[in-house]
Amino acid sequence: MQTEILQRLTRVETKLDMQLDARDKAAEALQSAKAAHHRQDESKQRLEEMDKHYDHEIRLLNARVETEAAALNARIEAEARAAAERLKAEQRERKTDRHWLIGIMFTAGSLIIAAFKLF
Repeated sequence: MQTEILQRLTRVETKLDMQLDARDKAAEALQSAKAAHHRQDESKQRLEEMDKHYDHEIRLLNARVETEAAALNARIEAEARAAAERLKAEQRERKTDRHWLIGIMFTAGSLIIAAFKLF
C-alpha cells in the first residue's frame, strides 16, 4: 500500500514538475513576445520618423525642381523671343536690301535707256 501511494505521489510530483516547467516556459514565451512587440513598436516609430523626414525632403526637392524648371522655362522663352526678334530684324534688313537693289536696278536701267536715247 505504501509503495502504491509512493508511486502515485511520484506521478503527481512529476506532473506538477511538468506543469511548473510549462508555466515557466509560458512566462518566458510571454516575456519574449512582449520584448518583440516593444522592438516592433520602436521600429514602427523610427519608420514613421524616417517617413516624415523623407516626405519633408521630397517636398523640398520638388519645390526646388519646380523653381529651377520655372527659371529654365523663363530663360528659354526669353531666348526664343530674342531669336524671333533677330529673325524679324534680319528679314527687315533683307527686305530693305531688296528694295535698295531694285531701286539701283531701275536707276541703272533708266540711265542705260537715257544713254541709248542720246546716241
